[in-house]
Amino acid sequence: MRSEVKGIWFVTARRYVLQEYGQEAFDRYAAAVPEYIRADVIDPVMSSWYPEEMLRDALTAFHAEVCGGDDDVFSKAMERCSVLGVHWFVQMLVSVATPEYLLRLMPATLRISRRGPVRVHVQMGDRCATLRFTGQPYAGDPRYRLATPAIIRGMLGLCVGPTIATHLSYADSSTQVCEARW
Repeated sequence: MRSEVKGIWFVTARRYVLQEYGQEAFDRYAAAVPEYIRADVIDPVMSSWYPEEMLRDALTAFHAEVCGGDDDVFSKAMERCSVLGVHWFVQMLVSVATPEYLLRLMPATLRISRRGPVRVHVQMGDRCATLRFTGQPYAGDPRYRLATPAIIRGMLGLCVGPTIATHLSYADSSTQVCEARW
C-alpha cells in the first residue's frame, strides 16, 4: 500500500499562511506548488486522503516560498502548524497531560493521520523519549528532516512549554529517529 496523509496538513498550512502572511503570500505559495496539486492546496478537504508525494511537494514549496528557504523559519512554521492543527479544546486537554501520555498515543495518532507503511515505535526514558519512524517515504528529504522534530516539539510543547528540545538523530530514505527531552 502506498503512503497517504490526511488533508488536515493542507488545511492547517493554508490557515497558517493566511493568518501569518495574508492572502498574497498564500497565492504565491499556491502558485509555487506543482500544477497537479494546486487545486488541492488551494481548497483542501480535511478528511480526504492524499498521496504522500503531495505532502512532499507542498513542503518543498512551503519551505521555498513561505519560508524563503530558511530552515529555522520552516521549523518554527512546522511547530506552529502542529499547534494550529489541534482544536482548541484538545489543546486544553493536552495542556494538562504528561508528555509520556501523549507519546504513548503516537502510534494511534499516526494511524489516524496516515495510511500505508509508516509506523512509529516510542521508547520512553526519564524525561526523554526516542521515536523511531519506519516505512516513511521521503524520510531523508530535507523538509521531512526539519518537519518531524518541529512537529513533535510543537505537540509536546502544548503540555511542557518551551523546555522541550527535539532533534533528529538518524534519517535515511525510509527511517527517522527523533529524540525528545523535557
